[in-house]
Amino acid sequence: MSETVKDGREITGQPVLVLDFDTLACEETTASKFNKSGCEIRSGKLTEVGQLVGIRLADMEQMIKGRVEKVEDGSVYVSFKVEDKSKVEKRREPRKSVSIPAWVSGHKSDDGVRCDIVDASKSGCRLSSTGLEALPENIKLQIAGLDMPVKGEIVWRNSSFAGVKLTWQFANGGDITETRIKPPDLAGKAGVKDKPKSNSSGFGVKRRKEAD
Repeated sequence: MSETVKDGREITGQPVLVLDFDTLACEETTASKFNKSGCEIRSGKLTEVGQLVGIRLADMEQMIKGRVEKVEDGSVYVSFKVEDKSKVEKRREPRKSVSIPAWVSGHKSDDGVRCDIVDASKSGCRLSSTGLEALPENIKLQIAGLDMPVKGEIVWRNSSFAGVKLTWQFANGGDITETRIKPPDLAGKAGVKDKPKSNSSGFGVKRRKEAD
């Protein structure tokens, strides 16, 4: 059942940013049929049932964690009911080879180095760059395509690579109500621009040139 705003209009095409936790790839698309259990996303990239994703609305500081339940003709049905995995399961998470530009810096500073994420999993990644040895243990990672920094902890490093444990911050999908979801004609008030600039994520946050 689709959500409605107070004047009775049905909500369709809500702008969202979707993050695939397996590959750290981002996609700007639209979502609809929000309720406390989940939503429907338009996507040609999400194809695997059981895939874990993060959904960010333009007016929210955190992402909602979800799991793909069904894929059908470009529509992806996502459930917000995701069980936490044990530490043992996290250690066994398969890592996927990727090539994603990013900017890594100290937790309380924007001064850092450009790097490439060369493999990723749901809870961590490996960075490739020079200058990683000079970074503090607690870092923040600005990933190309994602308009919010991700906190992390460097668990090992050498002169060329660093292993990072990522600390994701999630909002509760059950807290999505008609007062948090805006119809398309009000989306601009949430920070979404009709014609974003080339260096903009589309969510009102400029990307670093180093990470483009």
